[in-house]
Amino acid sequence: MDLVQLLRRNAADHPDRIAVRAAGQPELTWSQVDSRAQAVAGSLAKFTAPGDRVALLFGADADFVPALFGCWYAGVVAVPIAPGRTGRRAAEHSGATMIVTSDQLVGFGDRGITVDQAVETGLTSAADRAGHELALVQYTSGSTGAPKGVLVSHDNYLHNLRMLDEFVRSVGPRVETAQVVSWLPVFHDMGLALLLFAAWRAGTATMISPLHFLKDPGVWLRTISETGGQITAAPNFAFDLCARRVSQQEAAGLDLRSMAVVLNAAEPVRAETLTRFTEHFRLAGFDPDALAPCFGMAEATVFVSGLRYGGPPRVVRFDRRALQTGAAVEQPDTGPEVVSCGIVAPGLTARIVDPATHVERGPGGIGEIWLHGPNVARGYEKDDTTTVYGARISGFDGQDYFRTGDLGFLHHGELFVTGRLADVIEVDGRFLHPEDVEFTIEGCHPALRGRRCAVVPNGPALDRLAVAAEVRLALPVDAVLRAEIESAIRSAVRDRHDVEITEIVLVPTGSIPVTTSGKVRRLRARALFAATDG
Repeated sequence: MDLVQLLRRNAADHPDRIAVRAAGQPELTWSQVDSRAQAVAGSLAKFTAPGDRVALLFGADADFVPALFGCWYAGVVAVPIAPGRTGRRAAEHSGATMIVTSDQLVGFGDRGITVDQAVETGLTSAADRAGHELALVQYTSGSTGAPKGVLVSHDNYLHNLRMLDEFVRSVGPRVETAQVVSWLPVFHDMGLALLLFAAWRAGTATMISPLHFLKDPGVWLRTISETGGQITAAPNFAFDLCARRVSQQEAAGLDLRSMAVVLNAAEPVRAETLTRFTEHFRLAGFDPDALAPCFGMAEATVFVSGLRYGGPPRVVRFDRRALQTGAAVEQPDTGPEVVSCGIVAPGLTARIVDPATHVERGPGGIGEIWLHGPNVARGYEKDDTTTVYGARISGFDGQDYFRTGDLGFLHHGELFVTGRLADVIEVDGRFLHPEDVEFTIEGCHPALRGRRCAVVPNGPALDRLAVAAEVRLALPVDAVLRAEIESAIRSAVRDRHDVEITEIVLVPTGSIPVTTSGKVRRLRARALFAATDG
């Protein structure tokens, strides 16, 4: 079975079942998705050849699904892109010859069509495709550099959907089809995977605008309550946002008993967040066993680990200084809590490797996570020089591995992720992850809560820290309050991480540069230190 056959199966077996819905738009059944996809394919066939790249520019629009499958019917490669300059650069980089978009996002002249404009040409079958042929160019978020176009084949995606299926069975065995609810952008690998998993299970996907969610986080949970949503996903910040912005009164009026598999991925998962969300929505019937911390990336199609057979997410306390020097040693009483990202997907091999020597680390050793498996993509668009694909472990099995750039360790068969290798800051022989320091800062003073900050190396040897922190106040801040905030930051970081802050810049909300998935762009954030906040 290939990806187009998924759609054809659903249209044949469940023609009248709702496939996708989005606010303010007609619902589409599987039969309607199939007919609209063939219409898109008919139009694309006039202007493209098999293997051409076609950009997809959509918001939370039900027609994204037929546009995607229409590309595959036509034998072309889909390139989901973000709005604005980032998306235009991706379209240009991929060499996209056409753009399929919605009525609200037209403006590409002869190169652009909408699904409604697509002419039904009587296409009778999909183009001939082998399983290894490309399905997608999936652009990364670009948190540590420019976004890269990952080459994902049909075979990669089908293998990863099988892995996701086993993951859902492990966490939510009572889920049969799939009632999916998502506010994630369709150009984000996790947002796309949710839509395709709904197709895999012949279920229904309900789409919410990301901007609507950010303005009113409660819309996510209200939609789940109204539709009986079973499967959803979000980065860690979204769970904090809901616990902070959805009132207890509104929470008590929700029915979240249907939530069976709730992925928390795309950024570090915090134990405090899991507890806060669970407690806040307990009266709504939320089951803490539904929380599913995961690890994944576009280069592995999307899903890497998260399987868990029974019980709530595993949270373990480890010795902080041991973690900072490269070892995971349990310290049950006083160590920081680290959340497990579960068991690695069946059929995928994950090894922990010393990034300098390429030697596999022993039990409890922290190193770079290397992956080998059928869901690992074939490389990057227009990049034959990368060294992260085809890596070999010294003195080991001779297999080609993908170097993820993420650090972590295996503990009792489960994967724990500690941070990005490129972001690590070395201080006095210890290795600090800026995300951990940022998390400490964001909770150390009321003016900083719910706002972002960026921690970057500072000093002549880059072995000290500088902080740019957004504040919930008008700037400039008066001298007394500024001194209070700075003192809180310095004390919290010194007490918890044993390192000094050499520079603090307070900036307005929205100043910290982030990716389309909300990750801090620390390289760009360094520019903030060239200005003052008054």
